[in-house]
Amino acid sequence: MKPIFVRGVSHQFRLTLAIILSVALLVSNHRLDPIRQSLSSILSPLQYLANVPGVMLDWSAEAFATRNMLELQNKELLRQQLMMSERLQRFEHVRQENERLRALLGSPVHMDSRKVVAEVMEVASDPFRQFVVLNHGSQTGVYVGQPVVDAQGVVGQVIEVSEFTSRVLMVSDTTHGIPVRVTRNDVRAIANGTGDIDQIELRHVAKSTDIIAGDLLVTSGLGNRFPEGYPVARVISVSRDDGQSYAVINAQPLAALDRIRYVLLIWPDETKPFTLPADLVGVVATDPADVPQNIVPVNGEQPTTQTITSPTTGTDPAANNITPNTTSNSVGAPNTNQPTLNPASNNAANQSVSPSTPTNEVNQ
Repeated sequence: MKPIFVRGVSHQFRLTLAIILSVALLVSNHRLDPIRQSLSSILSPLQYLANVPGVMLDWSAEAFATRNMLELQNKELLRQQLMMSERLQRFEHVRQENERLRALLGSPVHMDSRKVVAEVMEVASDPFRQFVVLNHGSQTGVYVGQPVVDAQGVVGQVIEVSEFTSRVLMVSDTTHGIPVRVTRNDVRAIANGTGDIDQIELRHVAKSTDIIAGDLLVTSGLGNRFPEGYPVARVISVSRDDGQSYAVINAQPLAALDRIRYVLLIWPDETKPFTLPADLVGVVATDPADVPQNIVPVNGEQPTTQTITSPTTGTDPAANNITPNTTSNSVGAPNTNQPTLNPASNNAANQSVSPSTPTNEVNQ
């Protein structure tokens, strides 16, 4: 006769086995990434198949739309197009002026980057993680850490890539942080997610920092992850309690994280070549080696022979009737080594070396 209650594996053995498996998974976690990517690529057709009903519903809604609805949508889109065109005209003027100023100052010019529109296929069902799945993967060139934005602001960054899909961690997730700055006064901080879909916070900000409600937060460009200048959030509340070491600053993300459908993938490193405007070609110096320099004799030594080249035209100084193996005297030096001038020159009294550089000769 068999006993009613059969003694199984002891609880101590089960606990020990669970601990060993947990430690083994923690140690080999980074080695399982290729397996995860392979499984994600295999399951990608199922994700596309699960997305078919939504696509069919949208297609049927567009196919059976009434004439009045289409007219209203057309008018609204036309109005938005006119408003955006007006803003684009103003921004284009500001962009050109910014490029000219950066060229004059010798600062690097921010150039346009490659962008691809992606569609959200899946939203995370995990209450502790906030991410979405996009319909672009490694075949499109998506990479881990790539910034993702929508029409209003920053959405997040790519954390996992498979062959046909990619997973984007949103800025509201508790594990996400992004460097930001205040557009009003350029104060920099780190915006961290709170787990709430419509709220992020600025941590470890001194209570004396000049941040007020209504300030716009944009990406600062630090960390080489997000390009500079993309809107992130707007400050909604600032609390400076005497009992706390830091100010409590909450902000609301500008991106519609709870209803995003189309996003923009950005490749900041893949930029278009920049051409300096024609009116600045003669203003900005290219290479210091190309600029003629005055050589002053020291201790009676003869000046070093030097061939002078114009930085803008690249022509030989002989075209300006100046012998190349002589140099101009500096201000106040004895006028003993004058350049040999061509008698055919009409202005032999005072000859300029380069059309784009000032004359350094002073005739005594």
